[in-house]
Amino acid sequence: MEYQISKGLKQHINKTELDRELELLSNDGYFLRKDVINDEMLTTIRAELDIAWEVQLKTFGKDLLLKLNEWGIVRCLCEENKLFIDLITQPEILKVIDATVGSSSILHLQNGIIIDSSKNHNQSIFHRDFPKDFLPSKILSINALIIIDEFTKETGGTFIVPGSHKLKELPSDEYMNNNSIPLNAKPGSILFFDSLLWHKAGKNASQNKRRAINQQYTKPFIKQQIDYPSMIKKDMDMNSRLAQIMGFWSVPSKNLKEFRVSDPNQRTYKKNQG
Repeated sequence: MEYQISKGLKQHINKTELDRELELLSNDGYFLRKDVINDEMLTTIRAELDIAWEVQLKTFGKDLLLKLNEWGIVRCLCEENKLFIDLITQPEILKVIDATVGSSSILHLQNGIIIDSSKNHNQSIFHRDFPKDFLPSKILSINALIIIDEFTKETGGTFIVPGSHKLKELPSDEYMNNNSIPLNAKPGSILFFDSLLWHKAGKNASQNKRRAINQQYTKPFIKQQIDYPSMIKKDMDMNSRLAQIMGFWSVPSKNLKEFRVSDPNQRTYKKNQG
C-alpha cells in the first residue's frame, strides 16, 4: 500500500548471490559460504598443517610458544608449502576480497589455527582481528576463515557478535556474552567477516583437533604482520596477481635513488595501490 512505502530511502537490491552475501557482510559483519574446499584438498591441508605445526614446535619449543600465547598458531604457512600459497589466491576468496577491500588488497596474514582440548588458546577471548580505535567509512580489512575441521559446540566453533563491527567502543562482557552466537560450519566452508567484528573461539571439548586457516586481507597501505615479500621473494613473477596480493607491489622505496627511477612503473610501490 502507498502509505507503507518508505519514500526517499534507497533499497539494496540483490541480483546475485554475491550481492546477498555482501548485504549480510555490511549489516551483520559476516557471512558463511559453504562447500568451497573439496574433501581431497581438506585431507591434504590437514596433513600439511600438522606437519608445519610440528616443525614450528620443534624450532621454537613448547615453553616459548606457551609464554607468547602462540600455542596452536601456525604462522608463515606460505613459507612451509606451496599448497598454502594457492589458498591465498583461491578464486572464490578473491572474488569477495575484490568486491570489498578491492583488487589492490594485499595479504595481511595467513595463520593456521589448531585448537585441541589440552591447552588454553589465545583465540578464546573476544577480540577483533583489526584492533583499531576508529571506525573507517570504507572496509579496510576482511578475513577469510577456512574451516578445515567441523565447527560445532563440542569442537569449539567460533562465537561471533553480529553487527559489532559497527560499535565505536569495546562492549561490556555482559553484552558480548548475551549477544554472541555460536557458528557451526562444515569442513570446506569459509567464514568471511569484517575484521572489526568481535569474535572468539569456543572451548574444544572433543578429543579431536579443530583446525582452521585464517587469511586476512587489507588495503595495501596497511603494514603486513610478517614481511612476506622478503620471506618468499625467490622465484616470484613480479607481474603476477600473486606478487601483487603478497605485497610486492606496495613495498616502500628504500632510498631516494630507488624512488626516482626513470620509469615510475619500476618503483617498488607501484601506482594505483592505494
